[in-house]
Amino acid sequence: MGLLETINDVLATAKKLKASTAANEANTKALMIEPLLGSLGWNPIDLDIVEREVKVFDGTFLDYALKVAGDARLYVEAKSVGGNLDDKKFVAQAINYANNDGVLWCVLTNGLRYRVYKTNEPVAMDQKLLFEVDLTDETDPLSEKVKLLRLVSRDAVEDGTLDAFGDRVFTDTRVRKALSELASDPPDPVLSIITKQMGHPAVSSQALRRSLVRVLDGTAPSGAQPAKPLPPSGAGSAPKKPVGPAAPPKGEEHSLDHHLGNKSALIRELWEEVDKHALSLGADVTRRIRKQYIGYFRGKKSFFTAEVQQRRVLVYLSLNAQNAKPWNDNVMRDASQIGHFGMGDIEYSLVTVDQLDEVSALVSLAYNSK
Repeated sequence: MGLLETINDVLATAKKLKASTAANEANTKALMIEPLLGSLGWNPIDLDIVEREVKVFDGTFLDYALKVAGDARLYVEAKSVGGNLDDKKFVAQAINYANNDGVLWCVLTNGLRYRVYKTNEPVAMDQKLLFEVDLTDETDPLSEKVKLLRLVSRDAVEDGTLDAFGDRVFTDTRVRKALSELASDPPDPVLSIITKQMGHPAVSSQALRRSLVRVLDGTAPSGAQPAKPLPPSGAGSAPKKPVGPAAPPKGEEHSLDHHLGNKSALIRELWEEVDKHALSLGADVTRRIRKQYIGYFRGKKSFFTAEVQQRRVLVYLSLNAQNAKPWNDNVMRDASQIGHFGMGDIEYSLVTVDQLDEVSALVSLAYNSK
């Protein structure tokens, strides 16, 4: 049976279980989780591929060890269909089982939600989450759920696809963080290298530091003084207009952590790629972090906003259904008559990294339409 058919069967089974008194962990594993594992290439009746009730480091037992060439490559910790995967105890349990046994990847699931963690990332427990798939969330395209689930298929684990995907997401995130911290207080040798690479005309070290903060999303060092305004050209002269993009509409600012703090590494990576592309479009682009969305402006006009959700990034583009090309029915819709946060009439649902080229092209189109 194909993965799409299995997902539909799992959803139907979940309804039956929830309507009965049999929605326990054993039935969830037998009727929902094992059929899905089978569709992903992990044959649950082949002991060389799937081992049940595996004894782990503290003498307790793990639900499944998924093997390639005899070695455990992926641990799966299962809960009942009604189980709460947000319980930090469950998360720590699943990750610690795998990490202590030297298994890089683990999955925490209740048969409907699948959370994939990279166990050895040097980050807080909740930030080890690579991605999550919720089979019941009808706002996410089924095709995108299938793509994500196939990252934990036997083929993807065996050929290194899952490892490569994790490296891209987690490593890129760490590199961006390191660059941001470096930009906040760059050492003199770094400034010298950049100055040499830039060539002439020379840029002052203060101007270069301010530019690094802007370009790499750094934070201005505490105590740093803003650039002093130029003195007036003479008594009675009219004040000069400020150089650079006009400030976008005023509003309460929030930190990026307000939007990204509890999101998976994949969701943070998707937003960061879109953000990087948007800010590279021109010196007139500014970003405003509101409570419900992140807005991007060309001068005073918004050209798109981003709403960072748990399992996707919703991009609202200042385009209409006629000029939003190319159109992708699977992930786009006309939101002009639909209530939503932010500004923009065309909604794009960003779920996986292979959509980045498409959404970036639409962001560029919206920018150039302003």
